[in-house]
Amino acid sequence: MLRRKVYDALMEWKEHGDKPLVVSGQRQVGKTFIVDEFARSNYGTYIYANLNEDGAFRSVFEQEDRTIGNILLSIRVIRGIDRMDPDDTLIFLDEIQDCEAALGALKAFNEDGRYKVIASGSMLGVGVNPNGNDGHKPLVPVGQATEIRMTSLDFEEFLWANGIPQDAIDGVRSRIAAGKPIGPAMLSEFSRLFRAYQVVGGMPAAVRRYVEDRTTFAGAFKELDDILSMARRDITKYSTPENAVKTAECFESIPAQLAETNKRFHYSRVEPLGSGGGSRRAADRYMDNLLWIKQAGYGNFCYALKQIASPMVAQMKRDVFKVYLSDTGMLTRMYGDRTAAAVFTSDSGFNRGAIAENAVAECLYKCGFQPCYYLNNNGANRMEIDFVIEFFGGPVAIEVKSGKDRSAPSIGKVAGHFAVHRRIMLEDGDVWMGDDGIEHYPLFAAAFLDSLDERPDFLRGPRRAALTIGI
Repeated sequence: MLRRKVYDALMEWKEHGDKPLVVSGQRQVGKTFIVDEFARSNYGTYIYANLNEDGAFRSVFEQEDRTIGNILLSIRVIRGIDRMDPDDTLIFLDEIQDCEAALGALKAFNEDGRYKVIASGSMLGVGVNPNGNDGHKPLVPVGQATEIRMTSLDFEEFLWANGIPQDAIDGVRSRIAAGKPIGPAMLSEFSRLFRAYQVVGGMPAAVRRYVEDRTTFAGAFKELDDILSMARRDITKYSTPENAVKTAECFESIPAQLAETNKRFHYSRVEPLGSGGGSRRAADRYMDNLLWIKQAGYGNFCYALKQIASPMVAQMKRDVFKVYLSDTGMLTRMYGDRTAAAVFTSDSGFNRGAIAENAVAECLYKCGFQPCYYLNNNGANRMEIDFVIEFFGGPVAIEVKSGKDRSAPSIGKVAGHFAVHRRIMLEDGDVWMGDDGIEHYPLFAAAFLDSLDERPDFLRGPRRAALTIGI
Protein backbone atom coordinates (compact mmCIF):
# COMPACT_ATOMS: atom_id res chain seq x y z
CA MET A 1 0.00 0.00 0.00
CA LEU A 2 1.29 3.46 -0.89
CA ARG A 3 1.41 5.82 2.06
CA ARG A 4 -0.73 8.91 1.40
CA LYS A 5 -0.94 12.15 3.35
CA VAL A 6 -4.67 12.36 2.71
CA TYR A 7 -5.17 9.49 5.18
CA ASP A 8 -4.37 11.87 8.04
CA ALA A 9 -7.03 14.26 6.76
CA LEU A 10 -9.55 11.40 6.72
CA MET A 11 -8.72 10.58 10.33
CA GLU A 12 -9.13 14.24 11.27
CA TRP A 13 -12.56 14.23 9.61
CA LYS A 14 -13.52 11.03 11.47
CA GLU A 15 -12.77 12.64 14.82
CA HIS A 16 -14.00 16.17 14.23
CA GLY A 17 -15.98 16.33 10.96
CA ASP A 18 -19.66 17.17 11.32
CA LYS A 19 -20.62 17.14 7.62
CA PRO A 20 -20.47 14.58 4.81
CA LEU A 21 -17.06 14.49 3.13
CA VAL A 22 -16.49 14.86 -0.63
CA VAL A 23 -13.16 13.52 -1.95
CA SER A 24 -12.64 15.02 -5.40
CA GLY A 25 -9.76 15.10 -7.84
CA GLN A 26 -8.41 13.82 -11.12
CA ARG A 27 -9.29 10.25 -12.05
CA GLN A 28 -6.85 7.53 -10.99
CA VAL A 29 -5.15 9.51 -8.19
CA GLY A 30 -6.19 6.86 -5.64
CA LYS A 31 -9.40 8.28 -4.17
CA THR A 32 -11.34 5.00 -4.03
CA PHE A 33 -8.36 3.00 -2.77
CA ILE A 34 -7.51 5.29 0.14
CA VAL A 35 -11.12 5.79 1.26
CA ASP A 36 -11.71 2.02 1.08
CA GLU A 37 -8.61 1.37 3.20
CA PHE A 38 -9.69 4.03 5.71
CA ALA A 39 -13.23 2.65 5.94
CA ARG A 40 -12.19 -0.98 6.44
CA SER A 41 -9.73 0.01 9.17
CA ASN A 42 -12.02 2.29 11.16
CA TYR A 43 -15.66 1.17 10.90
CA GLY A 44 -17.50 -2.00 11.83
CA THR A 45 -20.18 -1.46 9.17
CA TYR A 46 -18.92 -0.28 5.80
CA ILE A 47 -21.36 0.27 2.92
CA TYR A 48 -19.77 0.86 -0.49
CA ALA A 49 -21.56 1.68 -3.73
CA ASN A 50 -20.20 2.66 -7.14
CA LEU A 51 -23.00 4.84 -8.50
CA ASN A 52 -21.67 4.55 -12.03
CA GLU A 53 -22.21 0.77 -12.01
CA ASP A 54 -24.76 -0.03 -9.27
CA GLY A 55 -28.21 0.75 -10.65
CA ALA A 56 -29.96 -0.72 -7.62
CA PHE A 57 -28.14 1.60 -5.28
CA ARG A 58 -28.83 4.60 -7.54
CA SER A 59 -32.54 3.82 -7.19
CA VAL A 60 -32.23 4.43 -3.43
CA PHE A 61 -31.79 8.12 -4.17
CA GLU A 62 -34.07 8.33 -7.23
CA GLN A 63 -37.25 7.07 -5.52
CA GLU A 64 -40.13 9.44 -4.85
CA ASP A 65 -39.75 9.36 -1.04
CA ARG A 66 -36.26 10.83 -0.50
CA THR A 67 -36.51 11.43 3.23
CA ILE A 68 -33.40 10.38 5.12
CA GLY A 69 -35.37 7.70 6.99
CA ASN A 70 -36.50 6.04 3.76
CA ILE A 71 -33.04 6.35 2.19
CA LEU A 72 -31.43 4.61 5.17
CA LEU A 73 -34.14 1.93 5.25
CA SER A 74 -33.68 1.26 1.52
CA ILE A 75 -29.91 0.91 1.98
CA ARG A 76 -30.44 -1.63 4.75
CA VAL A 77 -32.88 -3.62 2.60
CA ILE A 78 -30.64 -3.64 -0.49
CA ARG A 79 -27.56 -4.67 1.50
CA GLY A 80 -29.32 -6.99 3.95
CA ILE A 81 -28.30 -5.08 7.06
CA ASP A 82 -30.46 -5.57 10.17
CA ARG A 83 -29.27 -2.41 11.92
CA MET A 84 -26.62 0.27 11.47
CA ASP A 85 -24.85 1.76 14.48
CA PRO A 86 -24.44 5.48 13.65
CA ASP A 87 -21.18 5.63 15.62
CA ASP A 88 -19.63 2.70 13.74
CA THR A 89 -21.01 2.98 10.19
CA LEU A 90 -19.53 4.58 7.08
CA ILE A 91 -21.40 4.97 3.79
CA PHE A 92 -19.13 5.51 0.78
CA LEU A 93 -20.80 6.77 -2.42
CA ASP A 94 -18.21 6.42 -5.17
CA GLU A 95 -18.52 8.13 -8.60
CA ILE A 96 -21.30 10.27 -7.16
CA GLN A 97 -21.22 12.59 -10.18
CA ASP A 98 -23.21 9.92 -12.04
CA CYS A 99 -26.21 10.26 -9.71
CA GLU A 100 -27.64 13.76 -9.35
CA ALA A 101 -30.10 12.61 -6.69
CA ALA A 102 -27.30 11.22 -4.52
CA LEU A 103 -25.52 14.57 -4.65
CA GLY A 104 -28.71 16.22 -3.49
CA ALA A 105 -29.05 13.67 -0.69
CA LEU A 106 -25.83 14.95 0.93
CA LYS A 107 -27.92 17.82 2.28
CA ALA A 108 -30.30 15.36 3.95
CA PHE A 109 -27.39 13.39 5.46
CA ASN A 110 -25.89 16.63 6.76
CA GLU A 111 -29.12 17.81 8.32
CA ASP A 112 -29.75 14.38 9.89
CA GLY A 113 -26.21 14.32 11.28
CA ARG A 114 -26.16 10.73 12.54
CA TYR A 115 -24.16 8.85 9.90
CA LYS A 116 -20.71 9.36 8.44
CA VAL A 117 -20.90 9.66 4.63
CA ILE A 118 -18.06 10.01 2.13
CA ALA A 119 -18.72 10.79 -1.53
CA SER A 120 -16.07 10.59 -4.23
CA GLY A 121 -15.99 11.72 -7.83
CA SER A 122 -13.60 12.65 -10.61
CA MET A 123 -15.94 14.74 -12.75
CA LEU A 124 -17.79 16.85 -10.21
CA GLY A 125 -17.22 20.16 -11.96
CA VAL A 126 -16.89 19.54 -15.69
CA GLY A 127 -20.27 21.04 -16.53
CA VAL A 128 -21.74 18.50 -18.97
CA ASN A 129 -24.04 15.58 -18.27
CA PRO A 130 -22.63 12.10 -18.96
CA ASN A 131 -25.53 11.28 -21.32
CA GLY A 132 -24.05 13.78 -23.78
CA ASN A 133 -26.83 16.38 -23.52
CA ASP A 134 -26.01 20.02 -22.91
CA GLY A 135 -26.66 21.15 -19.37
CA HIS A 136 -24.72 21.84 -16.21
CA LYS A 137 -24.03 18.99 -13.87
CA PRO A 138 -25.12 19.46 -10.24
CA LEU A 139 -22.47 20.54 -7.75
CA VAL A 140 -22.27 19.57 -4.09
CA PRO A 141 -24.92 21.54 -2.16
CA VAL A 142 -23.21 24.65 -0.78
CA GLY A 143 -22.44 24.45 2.92
CA GLN A 144 -23.57 20.82 3.18
CA ALA A 145 -20.21 19.03 2.86
CA THR A 146 -16.51 19.31 3.53
CA GLU A 147 -14.24 18.81 0.51
CA ILE A 148 -10.80 17.27 0.15
CA ARG A 149 -9.26 17.72 -3.28
CA MET A 150 -6.81 14.88 -3.81
CA THR A 151 -3.89 14.84 -6.25
CA SER A 152 -1.41 12.25 -7.46
CA LEU A 153 1.54 11.52 -5.17
CA ASP A 154 3.70 14.49 -4.29
CA PHE A 155 7.48 14.09 -4.27
CA GLU A 156 7.65 13.27 -0.57
CA GLU A 157 5.09 10.50 -1.02
CA PHE A 158 7.13 9.28 -4.00
CA LEU A 159 10.18 9.14 -1.73
CA TRP A 160 8.21 7.09 0.81
CA ALA A 161 7.20 4.67 -1.95
CA ASN A 162 10.88 4.25 -2.85
CA GLY A 163 11.86 3.38 0.71
CA ILE A 164 13.52 6.66 1.73
CA PRO A 165 13.30 6.93 5.54
CA GLN A 166 11.42 9.85 7.06
CA ASP A 167 14.40 11.09 9.06
CA ALA A 168 16.40 11.41 5.83
CA ILE A 169 13.58 13.40 4.21
CA ASP A 170 13.24 15.59 7.30
CA GLY A 171 17.00 16.15 7.29
CA VAL A 172 16.98 17.34 3.68
CA ARG A 173 13.94 19.52 4.32
CA SER A 174 15.63 21.15 7.31
CA ARG A 175 18.83 21.83 5.32
CA ILE A 176 16.78 23.50 2.60
CA ALA A 177 14.87 25.55 5.18
CA ALA A 178 18.13 26.65 6.80
CA GLY A 179 19.83 27.46 3.48
CA LYS A 180 22.63 24.98 4.15
CA PRO A 181 24.26 22.52 1.69
CA ILE A 182 22.68 19.08 1.62
CA GLY A 183 25.89 17.20 0.85
CA PRO A 184 26.89 15.05 -2.14
CA ALA A 185 25.41 11.69 -1.11
CA MET A 186 21.91 12.91 -0.25
CA LEU A 187 21.94 15.44 -3.09
CA SER A 188 22.79 12.79 -5.67
CA GLU A 189 20.13 10.32 -4.52
CA PHE A 190 17.33 12.86 -4.10
CA SER A 191 18.18 14.38 -7.50
CA ARG A 192 18.10 10.93 -9.14
CA LEU A 193 14.73 10.19 -7.57
CA PHE A 194 13.38 13.57 -8.68
CA ARG A 195 14.39 12.74 -12.26
CA ALA A 196 12.55 9.43 -11.88
CA TYR A 197 9.57 11.34 -10.49
CA GLN A 198 9.52 13.54 -13.60
CA VAL A 199 9.42 10.40 -15.78
CA VAL A 200 7.02 8.25 -13.71
CA GLY A 201 4.90 10.99 -12.18
CA GLY A 202 2.76 10.48 -9.12
CA MET A 203 -0.18 8.45 -10.43
CA PRO A 204 -0.38 5.50 -7.98
CA ALA A 205 -0.56 2.74 -10.62
CA ALA A 206 2.55 4.05 -12.39
CA VAL A 207 4.45 4.49 -9.12
CA ARG A 208 3.64 0.95 -8.02
CA ARG A 209 4.93 -0.51 -11.27
CA TYR A 210 8.15 1.50 -11.03
CA VAL A 211 8.74 0.49 -7.41
CA GLU A 212 8.26 -3.17 -8.35
CA ASP A 213 11.16 -2.98 -10.83
CA ARG A 214 13.36 0.12 -10.78
CA THR A 215 15.56 -1.21 -13.58
CA THR A 216 12.98 -0.23 -16.20
CA PHE A 217 10.22 2.28 -16.80
CA ALA A 218 8.32 -0.12 -19.06
CA GLY A 219 5.68 -1.03 -16.47
CA ALA A 220 5.13 2.60 -15.50
CA PHE A 221 4.82 3.57 -19.17
CA LYS A 222 2.12 0.92 -19.66
CA GLU A 223 0.13 2.36 -16.76
CA LEU A 224 0.59 5.92 -18.02
CA ASP A 225 -0.63 4.90 -21.48
CA ASP A 226 -3.76 3.45 -19.85
CA ILE A 227 -4.28 6.61 -17.77
CA LEU A 228 -3.97 8.84 -20.82
CA SER A 229 -6.42 6.60 -22.70
CA MET A 230 -8.86 6.89 -19.81
CA ALA A 231 -8.52 10.68 -19.85
CA ARG A 232 -9.39 10.71 -23.54
CA ARG A 233 -12.39 8.42 -22.92
CA ASP A 234 -13.62 10.74 -20.16
CA ILE A 235 -13.46 13.66 -22.57
CA THR A 236 -15.83 11.75 -24.84
CA LYS A 237 -18.09 10.44 -22.07
CA TYR A 238 -18.59 13.70 -20.21
CA SER A 239 -18.90 16.00 -23.24
CA THR A 240 -21.22 16.53 -26.17
CA PRO A 241 -19.78 15.12 -29.43
CA GLU A 242 -18.76 18.57 -30.69
CA ASN A 243 -17.16 19.58 -27.40
CA ALA A 244 -15.37 16.25 -27.10
CA VAL A 245 -13.41 17.01 -30.26
CA LYS A 246 -12.51 20.53 -29.14
CA THR A 247 -11.57 19.45 -25.60
CA ALA A 248 -9.36 16.69 -27.01
CA GLU A 249 -7.65 19.24 -29.29
CA CYS A 250 -6.92 21.47 -26.28
CA PHE A 251 -5.58 18.55 -24.22
CA GLU A 252 -3.33 17.25 -26.98
CA SER A 253 -1.95 20.75 -27.64
CA ILE A 254 -0.55 21.25 -24.12
CA PRO A 255 2.81 19.47 -24.68
CA ALA A 256 3.47 21.48 -27.83
CA GLN A 257 2.48 24.75 -26.17
CA LEU A 258 4.87 24.10 -23.26
CA ALA A 259 7.69 23.33 -25.71
CA GLU A 260 7.45 26.83 -27.18
CA THR A 261 9.85 29.55 -26.02
CA ASN A 262 6.79 31.51 -24.95
CA LYS A 263 4.89 28.89 -22.94
CA ARG A 264 1.76 31.00 -22.65
CA PHE A 265 -1.30 29.05 -23.78
CA HIS A 266 -2.54 30.37 -27.12
CA TYR A 267 -5.99 29.27 -28.26
CA SER A 268 -4.89 29.97 -31.82
CA ARG A 269 -2.31 27.16 -31.55
CA VAL A 270 -5.19 24.74 -31.03
CA GLU A 271 -6.97 25.77 -34.21
CA PRO A 272 -6.44 23.41 -37.17
CA LEU A 273 -4.18 24.87 -39.87
CA GLY A 274 -6.03 27.03 -42.32
CA SER A 275 -9.11 27.53 -40.13
CA GLY A 276 -8.51 31.29 -39.85
CA GLY A 277 -10.48 33.67 -37.68
CA GLY A 278 -7.72 34.93 -35.39
CA SER A 279 -6.99 34.52 -31.69
CA ARG A 280 -10.27 36.07 -30.47
CA ARG A 281 -12.30 33.61 -32.51
CA ALA A 282 -10.13 30.75 -31.24
CA ALA A 283 -10.63 31.84 -27.62
CA ASP A 284 -14.40 31.96 -28.07
CA ARG A 285 -14.29 28.52 -29.66
CA TYR A 286 -12.08 26.74 -27.11
CA MET A 287 -12.38 28.59 -23.78
CA ASP A 288 -15.01 26.30 -22.24
CA ASN A 289 -13.14 23.21 -23.42
CA LEU A 290 -9.92 24.33 -21.75
CA LEU A 291 -11.85 25.01 -18.54
CA TRP A 292 -13.15 21.41 -18.75
CA ILE A 293 -9.52 20.23 -18.57
CA LYS A 294 -8.95 22.40 -15.51
CA GLN A 295 -12.13 21.31 -13.71
CA ALA A 296 -11.46 17.65 -14.44
CA GLY A 297 -8.11 18.04 -12.66
CA TYR A 298 -5.81 17.52 -15.65
CA GLY A 299 -4.49 21.08 -15.97
CA ASN A 300 -2.82 23.54 -13.57
CA PHE A 301 -3.25 27.16 -14.65
CA CYS A 302 -0.38 29.60 -14.03
CA TYR A 303 -1.59 33.19 -14.50
CA ALA A 304 0.45 36.16 -15.67
CA LEU A 305 0.85 39.12 -13.31
CA LYS A 306 0.35 42.76 -14.17
CA GLN A 307 3.10 43.51 -11.66
CA ILE A 308 4.80 41.65 -8.83
CA ALA A 309 3.06 42.85 -5.70
CA SER A 310 0.95 41.60 -2.79
CA PRO A 311 -1.76 40.47 -2.75
CA MET A 312 -0.94 38.58 -5.92
CA VAL A 313 -4.56 37.61 -6.55
CA ALA A 314 -5.25 41.27 -7.30
CA GLN A 315 -2.49 41.31 -9.95
CA MET A 316 -3.50 38.23 -11.94
CA LYS A 317 -4.39 38.53 -15.62
CA ARG A 318 -7.11 35.90 -15.81
CA ASP A 319 -7.02 35.85 -19.61
CA VAL A 320 -3.22 35.33 -19.88
CA PHE A 321 -1.86 32.05 -18.56
CA LYS A 322 0.24 28.94 -19.03
CA VAL A 323 -1.31 25.49 -18.68
CA TYR A 324 0.80 22.77 -17.07
CA LEU A 325 -0.36 19.17 -16.78
CA SER A 326 -1.24 18.25 -13.21
CA ASP A 327 1.00 15.16 -13.36
CA THR A 328 4.42 15.50 -14.97
CA GLY A 329 4.65 11.78 -15.69
CA MET A 330 1.66 12.11 -18.02
CA LEU A 331 3.34 15.03 -19.81
CA THR A 332 6.65 13.18 -20.18
CA ARG A 333 4.81 10.17 -21.58
CA MET A 334 3.05 12.35 -24.13
CA TYR A 335 6.46 13.57 -25.33
CA GLY A 336 7.66 9.98 -25.80
CA ASP A 337 10.52 7.65 -24.86
CA ARG A 338 13.33 9.93 -26.10
CA THR A 339 12.27 12.71 -23.75
CA ALA A 340 11.95 10.30 -20.82
CA ALA A 341 15.49 9.03 -21.42
CA ALA A 342 16.86 12.57 -21.67
CA VAL A 343 15.19 13.61 -18.42
CA PHE A 344 16.39 10.60 -16.45
CA THR A 345 19.98 10.79 -17.72
CA SER A 346 20.16 14.62 -17.51
CA ASP A 347 21.08 14.82 -21.19
CA SER A 348 22.44 18.36 -21.53
CA GLY A 349 21.99 18.25 -25.30
CA PHE A 350 18.23 17.86 -25.00
CA ASN A 351 15.80 20.66 -24.14
CA ARG A 352 14.26 19.53 -20.87
CA GLY A 353 12.88 22.94 -19.95
CA ALA A 354 9.19 22.11 -20.40
CA ILE A 355 9.43 19.02 -18.20
CA ALA A 356 11.41 20.82 -15.48
CA GLU A 357 8.98 23.75 -15.40
CA ASN A 358 5.97 21.43 -15.31
CA ALA A 359 7.50 19.48 -12.41
CA VAL A 360 8.21 22.68 -10.46
CA ALA A 361 4.68 23.97 -11.10
CA GLU A 362 3.26 20.64 -9.92
CA CYS A 363 5.35 20.73 -6.74
CA LEU A 364 4.31 24.30 -5.97
CA TYR A 365 0.63 23.45 -6.37
CA LYS A 366 1.01 20.42 -4.15
CA CYS A 367 2.70 22.59 -1.50
CA GLY A 368 -0.43 24.74 -1.49
CA PHE A 369 0.81 27.69 -3.55
CA GLN A 370 -0.84 29.31 -6.58
CA PRO A 371 2.14 29.95 -8.86
CA CYS A 372 2.00 32.84 -11.32
CA TYR A 373 4.57 34.29 -13.72
CA TYR A 374 5.73 37.71 -14.87
CA LEU A 375 6.67 38.77 -18.38
CA ASN A 376 7.54 42.20 -19.75
CA ASN A 377 8.92 42.36 -23.28
CA ASN A 378 9.21 46.12 -23.54
CA GLY A 379 11.92 48.67 -22.74
CA ALA A 380 14.66 48.62 -20.14
CA ASN A 381 12.46 46.73 -17.71
CA ARG A 382 12.31 43.63 -19.92
CA MET A 383 12.29 40.49 -17.82
CA GLU A 384 10.70 37.07 -17.53
CA ILE A 385 10.23 35.37 -14.16
CA ASP A 386 9.28 31.70 -14.50
CA PHE A 387 7.23 31.56 -11.29
CA VAL A 388 6.10 33.97 -8.62
CA ILE A 389 4.57 32.64 -5.41
CA GLU A 390 3.50 34.42 -2.26
CA PHE A 391 5.07 33.80 1.14
CA PHE A 392 3.76 35.47 4.29
CA GLY A 393 6.57 38.00 3.91
CA GLY A 394 5.67 38.88 0.30
CA PRO A 395 6.20 37.75 -3.31
CA VAL A 396 8.96 35.25 -4.13
CA ALA A 397 10.52 35.21 -7.61
CA ILE A 398 11.63 31.77 -8.88
CA GLU A 399 13.82 30.91 -11.87
CA VAL A 400 14.08 27.31 -13.14
CA LYS A 401 17.27 26.08 -14.82
CA SER A 402 17.28 22.52 -16.13
CA GLY A 403 20.54 22.64 -18.14
CA LYS A 404 24.09 23.89 -17.78
CA ASP A 405 23.24 27.50 -18.62
CA ARG A 406 22.95 29.31 -15.29
CA SER A 407 22.56 32.83 -16.66
CA ALA A 408 19.42 34.50 -15.30
CA PRO A 409 19.39 38.25 -15.93
CA SER A 410 15.72 38.59 -14.98
CA ILE A 411 16.08 37.14 -11.48
CA GLY A 412 19.13 39.34 -11.06
CA LYS A 413 17.33 42.62 -11.70
CA VAL A 414 13.77 41.90 -10.50
CA ALA A 415 14.53 43.31 -7.03
CA GLY A 416 15.39 46.64 -8.63
CA HIS A 417 11.85 46.99 -9.98
CA PHE A 418 9.60 45.18 -7.51
CA ALA A 419 9.52 44.64 -3.75
CA VAL A 420 10.21 40.89 -3.84
CA HIS A 421 10.61 39.11 -0.54
CA ARG A 422 13.05 36.46 -1.84
CA ARG A 423 14.71 35.43 -5.10
CA ILE A 424 15.22 31.71 -5.73
CA MET A 425 17.09 29.75 -8.42
CA LEU A 426 16.17 26.08 -8.85
CA GLU A 427 18.95 24.24 -10.68
CA ASP A 428 21.13 21.13 -10.81
CA GLY A 429 23.29 21.75 -7.76
CA ASP A 430 23.43 22.01 -3.99
CA VAL A 431 22.11 24.75 -1.72
CA TRP A 432 24.14 27.95 -1.62
CA MET A 433 23.52 31.65 -1.08
CA GLY A 434 24.92 34.21 -3.54
CA ASP A 435 26.44 37.52 -2.53
CA ASP A 436 23.76 39.17 -4.66
CA GLY A 437 21.04 37.81 -2.37
CA ILE A 438 19.84 35.12 -4.78
CA GLU A 439 19.21 31.77 -3.10
CA HIS A 440 20.21 28.62 -5.00
CA TYR A 441 18.54 25.23 -4.44
CA PRO A 442 18.37 21.89 -6.27
CA LEU A 443 15.34 21.39 -8.52
CA PHE A 444 13.70 18.97 -6.10
CA ALA A 445 13.61 21.72 -3.44
CA ALA A 446 10.44 22.92 -5.20
CA ALA A 447 8.66 20.14 -3.29
CA PHE A 448 9.82 21.60 0.04
CA LEU A 449 9.45 25.34 -0.49
CA ASP A 450 6.58 25.50 2.00
CA SER A 451 9.31 25.01 4.65
CA LEU A 452 10.74 28.43 3.72
CA ASP A 453 7.45 30.27 4.29
CA GLU A 454 7.90 32.13 7.58
CA ARG A 455 4.30 32.31 8.73
CA PRO A 456 3.58 33.15 12.38
CA ASP A 457 2.53 30.26 14.59
CA PHE A 458 -1.10 31.43 14.84
CA LEU A 459 -1.47 31.02 11.05
CA ARG A 460 0.24 27.65 10.81
CA GLY A 461 -1.70 24.45 10.28
CA PRO A 462 -0.91 20.97 8.99
CA ARG A 463 1.76 20.95 6.27
CA ARG A 464 0.14 21.76 2.95
CA ALA A 465 0.69 19.02 0.40
CA ALA A 466 -1.31 16.82 -1.95
CA LEU A 467 -4.71 18.03 -0.81
CA THR A 468 -6.86 21.06 -0.21
CA ILE A 469 -9.63 21.06 2.37
CA GLY A 470 -12.53 23.48 2.02
CA ILE A 471 -16.05 23.91 3.29
